[in-house]
Amino acid sequence: MEYSRFCYCASLIISISGLVFPVMVGSLGINYGQIANNLPTPDNVVPLVKSIGATKVKLYDADPRVLKAFANTGVEFIVGLGNEYLSKMRDQEAAQAWVKTNVQAYLPATKITCITIGNEVLTFNDTSLTDHLLPAMQNIHTALVNLGLDKQVLVTTAHSLAILQVSYPPSAGSFRKDLVGCITPHIEFPLQD
Repeated sequence: MEYSRFCYCASLIISISGLVFPVMVGSLGINYGQIANNLPTPDNVVPLVKSIGATKVKLYDADPRVLKAFANTGVEFIVGLGNEYLSKMRDQEAAQAWVKTNVQAYLPATKITCITIGNEVLTFNDTSLTDHLLPAMQNIHTALVNLGLDKQVLVTTAHSLAILQVSYPPSAGSFRKDLVGCITPHIEFPLQD
């Protein structure tokens, strides 16, 4: 595996997970989870996010209430396409419809810059999810290309550090041997310009 791609993936994981290292990251990003009781409305979350200086948000889905609330705020969004949608995204028409409804409909007012396809799929040991992941990534990317959004919105997938066999020191980083065959095509997934 090419070391620079590993560093890119590791720094993406670090910034997405909300950990900020001023040397590595020039802006503050947070995760926006919505599974809890008594949460503030998305309209009330906007000033909270701005008050801490966050300029990037990872949303685990593409909740229209959140995307509307953050319109014209300048906050950049990573939206998620959950594991439950992976098999449906093998169909190009379904992928196209998902991008139109959940991404294109909110642009440019809401700054959606990335879509994460699936969540920690490789560590679930569910071969049906694993088999659907790359085709879903490819079809979502193709939908973005078809809509002229591929230069504006990137496609990736999120994994936990459990995919690593060795994580320290970073220069010795390597993927788990049982996942190398699964993860190699994802690493080779074309990086957008």
